[in-house]
Amino acid sequence: SVDTPTPDSGAAAPESASHQDATTTTTSESAVPTGAPSPTRADDPWPEVDWGGWNGTVDSLPEQYHDMAHGVSEWYQRDYQKKNDEIADLRMMYAAMLTGEEDPRVGELTKQLEELQTQYDSKGTEYEELQKTLEQTQEHAVKDYVDQFWREHKELAQDQEKLAKFAPFLEETEELGGMWDGYVAAELIELTDEARQIAIEAKKDGVSDFYALKLAKAHAQLEEAKAQPPAPSAEEVAAAQAKAEEEAKAKAPRTGAKITNGATRSSRPNVAKTTMNDAKSLDEMRVLAARRAFSVHGGGRK
Repeated sequence: SVDTPTPDSGAAAPESASHQDATTTTTSESAVPTGAPSPTRADDPWPEVDWGGWNGTVDSLPEQYHDMAHGVSEWYQRDYQKKNDEIADLRMMYAAMLTGEEDPRVGELTKQLEELQTQYDSKGTEYEELQKTLEQTQEHAVKDYVDQFWREHKELAQDQEKLAKFAPFLEETEELGGMWDGYVAAELIELTDEARQIAIEAKKDGVSDFYALKLAKAHAQLEEAKAQPPAPSAEEVAAAQAKAEEEAKAKAPRTGAKITNGATRSSRPNVAKTTMNDAKSLDEMRVLAARRAFSVHGGGRK
């Protein structure tokens, strides 16, 4: 006889299935924000893929997986190619060992070494040419600098005493703080020994030539200002002005001298002018003409 399922055993499976559905529904509902529609298989952002039945082509996957699949595929292809090259090299090596030929890797390394040696020689030639060009450029620059310097300092070139002071500044000596710029040195030798020493000490402390020269010049100007006589006081200025006024009054001409100084015959009010028309003879005309000429050249009217 066939055992018929009891009602309890037949109802067990549906009850279990309904319990799983309820659990799934509860989990889905808890993952979905309140008020959002329930997700379906069609709008799942990452749909399930049967990886066991996948044919290996990226295009057969859902579009969401394309970028990831391309990345993984490229990585494995590179790794496969690397392993394949290693296997090929090993095959060639073992084949050469079996036939007594040279290891092919030796030939490849020798070829690479020769290529690198050729590149090194080429770079060395380029470096030598650049070095030669740089040296020529430096020589031209130095020559132009020297020529221009002596064009601007012709007097220095003719003064042996100044040249004796100037020459040590162009040498690498610790006593002077090292080699100096030629233009700066030409100005330094014109300063006093004290000012020059200030510039040397500044250069020893790391100050540039031009700023050391400025310090020396500033010191020289300060010493020159200190050597000047003090400015006169207000009392001395007032006394000098009073003395000048007294001397000016003493040298001024008297009032009468002002009237008669440079006076002419026509400046006397009580004497009437005598003109050429008043002359009665040729001799009188000559006398009048002589007097007129004397009065004009003597400071009278012009």
